[in-house]
Amino acid sequence: MKRNEIVLAGLLSVAILAAMPGLAAGEMAVATGYSEAKDATQAGQEAAQKAKAALKGAGAKVVLVFDSVGGGQAAKQKILDAVAKEFDASIIYGCSAYNAITIETVSASVGVLALGGDIEVEASLAPLVKGANGKNDYEACGRKIGQGLKDAASRSKGAGKLLVLIGDCHVPSNDLLTKGVCSVLGEKFPIGGGAAMGGLTYCKGKVVPRSNLGLLISGDFKVNPSLMNSPSKNSMDQVNVAAAAFKKAVADDKDKLIMVFAFECGGRRGQMGADRPKELDLMKAVSGKAPIFGFYGSGEIGRNDSKSAPRGVGFHISVCAISRN
Repeated sequence: MKRNEIVLAGLLSVAILAAMPGLAAGEMAVATGYSEAKDATQAGQEAAQKAKAALKGAGAKVVLVFDSVGGGQAAKQKILDAVAKEFDASIIYGCSAYNAITIETVSASVGVLALGGDIEVEASLAPLVKGANGKNDYEACGRKIGQGLKDAASRSKGAGKLLVLIGDCHVPSNDLLTKGVCSVLGEKFPIGGGAAMGGLTYCKGKVVPRSNLGLLISGDFKVNPSLMNSPSKNSMDQVNVAAAAFKKAVADDKDKLIMVFAFECGGRRGQMGADRPKELDLMKAVSGKAPIFGFYGSGEIGRNDSKSAPRGVGFHISVCAISRN
């Protein structure tokens, strides 16, 4: 792939900046915001303003937006435009969802995560392509994402790495996408993410249909994953799986936690029904005051543990706990 092709595919390099106000050297800044409003502009504005205020003057290097606002692509763009009034559009990414998840709620219409501090972030976007059989070639899409991030993965500062992989990859295609990425970056490269509900991906403040996105976050941190499910249709069994996944990922690092990503199945969301808020209570009981961020989607990507290869699955919860070394 030529260098200019990588750039056109959506590769983003963010330079390391000096330590942000109120942050020690090497520290990551994390802020979340949410809204439960139904209007796209209002929801995007509310969530973005909360996230920006929570940064307390630290600059954002990447902003993730997950949402369940109706109205199709036009409404999604209104959300992104509203978020871009608070953050530079060039660092805004994300995808559509059944609901966004934050530490405040599992029913957000829009969730915004802003990350800053002493981290590096690189992004690679890969539109879906057709294979020889005329079907979408998700492995090729994954390889393109991997190629776009290969240099960054090898030169990035710090031992900590997490590739957030999201987009138009409904289960079981999410597993093919993941295999494509790992064929370039390595069999056990740390990956967590999920498939967009409705298949809409957001890149540099724009809605980009029929695409998948890899965001590589690197720095001086540790990532501990878990990937769990339950065959039970009982709502509280599904709730308790989330608690177990958080316990496994957080382990003994509660006092060192920076944040926790949670990527969940929309099917689990439906089975929990009215009990769904209880899973957030149990999550917070494990992770304390550390920010939680993620979404309910159409397939999950993650690892059973730090020694396992990532895979794309359905009806699971994928957890990535990020803590200080």
